[in-house]
Amino acid sequence: MRNLPKLIFSINFLYILLIAAECAAIIFLCVFVPSFLPVAVAFAVIWAITLVSVTAIVSRGGSPEFNCSLALFLIALPVAGAVIYAFTRIGKRECGTFTIEDAQPLDGEEEAAYRYCGTSGVGYDNATYFKDGAEYFACLFNEIERAKKRVYLEYFIFCRGKIFSRLVSALKVAKDNGAEIKIIVDGIGSALKIGRKDVKKLKKLGAEVKIFHRLTPFSYSRLNYRDHRKIAAIDGKAAFTGGINIADEYANVKSKFGYWKDTGVVIYGEAARVFEGMFLSVWHCGCKIKIRDGGKHRCLPYYDSPSTRAGFCEDAYLSAISAAKERVHIFTPYFCAGEKLRSALSFAATRGVDVKIIIPHIPDKKYAFELSKDSSLSLSANGVKFYEYTPGFMHAKSMVCDGRLYIGSYNFDYRSMRLNYECGVAFSGEMCEQAECDFKECLHLSSPLIYKKLSPCRKAYRFILKLFAPLM
Repeated sequence: MRNLPKLIFSINFLYILLIAAECAAIIFLCVFVPSFLPVAVAFAVIWAITLVSVTAIVSRGGSPEFNCSLALFLIALPVAGAVIYAFTRIGKRECGTFTIEDAQPLDGEEEAAYRYCGTSGVGYDNATYFKDGAEYFACLFNEIERAKKRVYLEYFIFCRGKIFSRLVSALKVAKDNGAEIKIIVDGIGSALKIGRKDVKKLKKLGAEVKIFHRLTPFSYSRLNYRDHRKIAAIDGKAAFTGGINIADEYANVKSKFGYWKDTGVVIYGEAARVFEGMFLSVWHCGCKIKIRDGGKHRCLPYYDSPSTRAGFCEDAYLSAISAAKERVHIFTPYFCAGEKLRSALSFAATRGVDVKIIIPHIPDKKYAFELSKDSSLSLSANGVKFYEYTPGFMHAKSMVCDGRLYIGSYNFDYRSMRLNYECGVAFSGEMCEQAECDFKECLHLSSPLIYKKLSPCRKAYRFILKLFAPLM
């Protein structure tokens, strides 16, 4: 009896119920087919549609967790689920393919990046790590106002407010300097945050604006793929990325979630052209560029475009965590990693690696916070240490593995690793040490995650969330 609640809220119990329900339905139909022939035919058609849909999902490959959740969704919503899934496949086209021509990878990670997503290691002159949005925006607007040739902006969120107004002012200066301005706005991320008037304001000053998968009833087939990237590429000489969007909360102008902790980087030199190429690969649905040698340092820009190529970041993280000997330190707003990454983190901790993960104390999405806590439970038992950033919301997205820093737009969840358009960059040396110092400062402001006894309703809620986590 003591294990009964655990059994009830397990995936095995759900499978037992589904099998029992189908068996009961089959027996019922076999006994009463003569009387209920039309109903039997209807059920048979429904089962056939569901079976074909689930078979199509399984046969396409991909993440087992995602396929399992999608199959469960189709079973829960027979026919309707299949129709929705069919619409998500209609109109799918290649977008975001990018290649560095004549790239010369220097190690295994660079070779993998070239095979996965067409990038490779590239030189850069210098870079700056930003510990908060205020520093990031001050540098970004300064670089935009100095632009002479082109300003390319690609952000998941553009939100009206003081930061947006400051951006418009900076872009006006850039346009007066003769710079070409192109902007990509994600249709979901920026929905209800900026309107037609705001877009017209950008166009009026001379910017070209494209909405990535505009939020309309007729574009549902593409809405599952979101442009979650944060890229600002300026004159092919400077490129910004990280977790920071164009909105007031990122600079702590206003935030209802306490102090908004975020991070970003700016890279100067030839590496900036790689981020420019990533932007153009979405703008033109594909891009190829040549990179010159040179630069004082070397970094590895990377990205994922799910409609064509996906999975580099997940596998790069997996490789780095598996090879770690001293430390794995992670900033993430949402922790709902797939089984591969969870196993790698758990095994690293059991090997004696210092594995620490900082998540928010004040979440912006309560359901995501519940998933993070649930996902952390088994890892915590194996020695992975989780902390809550007590001043407010942790939105930074980075990982330090020994002497390597990975920073960009990726969250530690299924959607970022498999469904979103994302980007990032890997550094060694001074940039990694700056990120590590930032992590230690945040650790002093954080408290260990405490696991409280859950009510049956809370357990049920988390169980349902976990079933459909890969689709969220």
